[in-house]
Amino acid sequence: MAKKKVLSGAATDAGLKPEESVRQRVIRDLRQLGWAETRLRWKPEWPVPATPHDLTKRERGQKFEICGSTDLVAFADDSGEWHALQIIFEFKAPNIDAGRSQLVRYLSAEPMAKMGYWTNGSQSLAIYKRHTCEWVFEQGAALPHPSDDLTQPPTTPPTWNTLRIPTEAELTGALKRLVATTVVSDANVNRREEQLRELLHIILTKLESDAISSRSANQDKPVSFRIYGDNLTKVALTAKEIRDQFKAYFDKQRTRIFLPSDRDVILLSSETIFAVVAELAPFRILGDHVDLLAKAFQIFRTQALKSAEGQFLTPLRIVRPAVMAMDITSEDKVIDPACGTGGFIVETLRQVTDREFPSEAEAWNMVKWANDNLYAVDKDDIGIKLTRAIMVAMRDGSTHALLGDAVRVHHWATKYPKLAQELSQPDNTGNDTPDVYEQFTVVITNPPFGENLKVKGADCRASKYTISVAAAMKGPTDYCDLEIGLVYLELAHRLLQLGGRVGIVLPETYFFSFSYRWLPGWLKNRFELRGMINIPMEAFEEFCRAKTNFYIFEKVGHGAEEVCDADNINPIKEA
Repeated sequence: MAKKKVLSGAATDAGLKPEESVRQRVIRDLRQLGWAETRLRWKPEWPVPATPHDLTKRERGQKFEICGSTDLVAFADDSGEWHALQIIFEFKAPNIDAGRSQLVRYLSAEPMAKMGYWTNGSQSLAIYKRHTCEWVFEQGAALPHPSDDLTQPPTTPPTWNTLRIPTEAELTGALKRLVATTVVSDANVNRREEQLRELLHIILTKLESDAISSRSANQDKPVSFRIYGDNLTKVALTAKEIRDQFKAYFDKQRTRIFLPSDRDVILLSSETIFAVVAELAPFRILGDHVDLLAKAFQIFRTQALKSAEGQFLTPLRIVRPAVMAMDITSEDKVIDPACGTGGFIVETLRQVTDREFPSEAEAWNMVKWANDNLYAVDKDDIGIKLTRAIMVAMRDGSTHALLGDAVRVHHWATKYPKLAQELSQPDNTGNDTPDVYEQFTVVITNPPFGENLKVKGADCRASKYTISVAAAMKGPTDYCDLEIGLVYLELAHRLLQLGGRVGIVLPETYFFSFSYRWLPGWLKNRFELRGMINIPMEAFEEFCRAKTNFYIFEKVGHGAEEVCDADNINPIKEA
């Protein structure tokens, strides 16, 4: 609760209307309490979205309808972003009852705000959000101090049945807030990648708690991921409990999820661990809404990715129809060689389960199919851990989530022996570059792409990528630097059985620009275009503005050996 602080000044400041006079005095007093000017906003006033749909529009940077504007807001950091919104102040209403109604309306519409504060200069009211969606009212409250604890844990331990399903905006906002505001100020861990790794480990602990609590026999029992202790002991007790839970989870999933470099301890400070728990404890992250979890993890992972690396995570609004278009069944063997956070593989498991293994009695069939036939590869360790964790939470498919660089095949034997073991044929010739198994019926992927993101010609030569020779348009021994997305296209060809199909997100320019006039010649006798899904530029607006499509090809052969004749080929026509 807020420390006592009386408003200063006379009833009104000279020359100001009463409402503006109160606002200016509150701002002065907040500064005296230690609030930085960069964390307070009143000009322009903060617009409050009218509906949950408008919250989503705001998150995507689109225009949205508002239900009103607040007199003053305070943020948890200097970003001024909606996910950092901390406190809403109102001074308009003439009496405490009207002030209460207005604050509750605004707090209900702003999922990230923790507290509301109303005053007319003589009366005051603080409203806190309790985790169970109840309101805590404190009349005569003092102004909040920057270091005040605004968490209001429930009076009784939460159960699965009392946890609530968050909106997309709530869960996305919570993850953004934790990444951008909470862990960056941790006293123990300073490097960005380490902060994200430690935050991920707490989230995995939450995921395990949800997985256990969601089982029918446990739904009325207290969940393990929650705030422990009273106001004096809750930080230390909560941190100790979460550290113990993570160690138990680590010991159980050591070989299925974690990497050799991981340890069974959470290094973040007790204060940071408590803040993360307070943010996530009210929600069901797992359950029937795995798409919310995947969305949140994508946003979380994006904070650590550099857009210059071309690693744009695939939005769920693209993943779902793309997987549907591939018509994947339990007879397919599927791989995503650039899986990111596993969106395509997770959605494949969900769709096949819904169609073919819907009943609990068939769950063992689903698990066996997933563990035998779903593969995912990425060179990013956080992405692979997220993929494995989601698959385990969905009752598996994590067996073949592999860490490594799928494109640079010549490094498999020395740097990524697991890839060599799983994806290449045995080689007794002493060749450093293994032959890739043609074992899959489906490759589905959104590879990194970008004009400046290329595989070096030397790497293409070492891994024997003929598409690099075709792009050079010189001779059979000339390899050129080539965009990595196109190299993934040939990797998909190597992985597929004859008659198999690849669904791949690629920039439209590859198929219509004169610069890529050689590509149809390389595709001839290798792939036939079977379909294309137009992806509007807005679909990737959170990550990039490239115009892309989802192309579906069937593997029809192994291609011609001769170099493509760049003067006698035509671009692919739009399907």
